[in-house]
Amino acid sequence: MPPKTRAAEAKAEKEDGIDLPSHSKAKQSDREVEQEGEYENNDAAEEPEPEGESEIEEDEEAEEDEEEEDDGNDDLDSGKDAHAGQKRKSPPKDGSKPPPKKAARQASDSPSVSPKKLLNFLLSARALPYCFPAEELEAAKSSSTYKSYSLSSPTSFTPFEHLLCAHMLSKPLSHRLGMRSIRTLLNDPFNFSTPETIVSAGEHRVWEALEEARTQHRQKTASYLFGTGKAYSDSETMFNLAQEANDSGPSGVIEHIKSTVPGLATVGGEIFCRRVQCVDGWGDALWPYADGKAIDSLRQIGIEVEDAEDLQSAIEREVDWTQVKDMGLHERDLSKQQLVGEMEETQMQAEFVVVLERAIGCVLEGKVEELKKAAAAEA
Repeated sequence: MPPKTRAAEAKAEKEDGIDLPSHSKAKQSDREVEQEGEYENNDAAEEPEPEGESEIEEDEEAEEDEEEEDDGNDDLDSGKDAHAGQKRKSPPKDGSKPPPKKAARQASDSPSVSPKKLLNFLLSARALPYCFPAEELEAAKSSSTYKSYSLSSPTSFTPFEHLLCAHMLSKPLSHRLGMRSIRTLLNDPFNFSTPETIVSAGEHRVWEALEEARTQHRQKTASYLFGTGKAYSDSETMFNLAQEANDSGPSGVIEHIKSTVPGLATVGGEIFCRRVQCVDGWGDALWPYADGKAIDSLRQIGIEVEDAEDLQSAIEREVDWTQVKDMGLHERDLSKQQLVGEMEETQMQAEFVVVLERAIGCVLEGKVEELKKAAAAEA
């Protein structure tokens, strides 16, 4: 008899009550996982893609990025697909062992670590591999003047640079793509650190930066970033935003951003407030501020705090520099010793923001349990 075709096998298995897995659904599921970021409920992320960059190009870019993430596991995955859903019709042969049952994860498997120990570990450089992609950390180490989301102190960013970060982190991108886009925009050869550099370079040059970062939604994001540059090239615009912070606090800033920054909605405003609160001149109006996503991330790690004020108190009470030793930031004085005098408040605000950012990063990276085990293993 001629061998059965795949279609014939599928038909026979379907008649036997065996459903074959859908490869298209599996790929779609992988794509959805890759798209995790901070963009939930951000209205800007729901807008349709403008004409110019085809959906096919976006799909190819997403597939290319997923292939990088897979890191050579395609053969392994295809092997799993080939056997998924098939029933064993006879017991295993003598001498062979049945496949081990996958034990359900028990809450008791998670190591018991005190919130104080977790907080000090999260602030230390030892937490970095659990909070940021390896690609991001490797690039950030290239130079102490290299601006990166992971290793540059948030106090060293300007308010406009924090707006650019909010743009990229509020878009439907993976954590890795968001980090890569930020460092591509802020460093050579683009150096888009001011509204003026963006306006003088032009929208197409901004698109080229996003193209080099191999990110998604490039044309729409380039349009938003260029529009932000034009809006904030007038110094009065940033002054008005700062005035809104003084008058109305975080809620006023978020509403003002929604009306003046193209492409940013509530989530983008929250990210901006979370980061800019440690920049000189903004702390009095915004600090301490923590959005719901940041507080939830801290709780997932095991640092139970109710709100921003509760976290501030915990940092003041629990942080021990003999345990932290070094935050791992490029700004060495801020990073490796407890400061006093006028710099003490700056360091406190930086610690506050670093804790929030690393907690969110750890959850997005899916390494909460690994971080807790590493913290528990320390003396």
